[in-house]
Amino acid sequence: DMPTEIALLPIVESAFQAFAYSPGSASGIWQFIPATAKRYGLEMNWWYDGRRDIYASTIAALEFLLDLQDHYDGDWLLALAAYNSGQGTVDRAIRRNLKAGKRTHFWALQLPKETRDYVPKLLAIATIVAEPKAFNILLKPIPARPFFEQAYTNGQLDLALAAELADISVEELFALNPAFNRWATAPQGPHYLLLPRTKVDKFRENLAALDPRHRIQWKRHRVAPGETLKRIADRHHTTVNLLKEVNQLDAPDVEAHDIIIIPKTNKALSGGVLTAALRKKRLEDSERGGEKIQHIVQRGDT
Repeated sequence: DMPTEIALLPIVESAFQAFAYSPGSASGIWQFIPATAKRYGLEMNWWYDGRRDIYASTIAALEFLLDLQDHYDGDWLLALAAYNSGQGTVDRAIRRNLKAGKRTHFWALQLPKETRDYVPKLLAIATIVAEPKAFNILLKPIPARPFFEQAYTNGQLDLALAAELADISVEELFALNPAFNRWATAPQGPHYLLLPRTKVDKFRENLAALDPRHRIQWKRHRVAPGETLKRIADRHHTTVNLLKEVNQLDAPDVEAHDIIIIPKTNKALSGGVLTAALRKKRLEDSERGGEKIQHIVQRGDT
């Protein structure tokens, strides 16, 4: 029972980039800040950031928007404004207008510039999507059926192995499941993955046949006094460079009591898909598509 235009809001928030990150520490396609994420049940820990979980963050965002809409007696424009700048900001603007004897709808309020632009952006995008021909825009049709489905892992599972069980690439698995910070699902959950619907049955069948001992392909290791990266690498049949890359180590060596990750296979790393931080950096460093236009500012330009 929500306006369908709400489905377009992540275009304004993040351009549907799960790794979009604001100076105010907002993250994910719905741009949750940590405090609001916690209020709506999104877990954030070493393993997992629910703000980037496409399914969980969407449920949380819709609940948050419904709460805001209820607070503003059904006014969606005020709810959207509060989603952007905070309920307190909008409430204060309403109180100022009431005190001055002015109207209190969205267009009458003195709000931050970003918020004054935010709501019209969504309205404009909704108009374009509703009438693309009027704006000389061609939109690729999206089939009116679900693309992905939740597939339960029944416990912690190596993500490279999960991709293999589902017969998809590691890159596609991470694209649908950007919330995971490491190479495995979180030990305490959530114990599900989003997979293409056409691959879910294969994943369930292969997972059921998997030896439980093979679910995890790496382990955490506490560095003992006197241990070096070279000694650890030799003992576990891996390389110093790989340990440095996986653990994002800048120092020449480790120190006693440090915790490091030791891959038991380099399968998860073969596609260059590593931690969330490294995936984000790869995205930032990637070449952008489209055409670059250089404009020399003329007198009178704004």
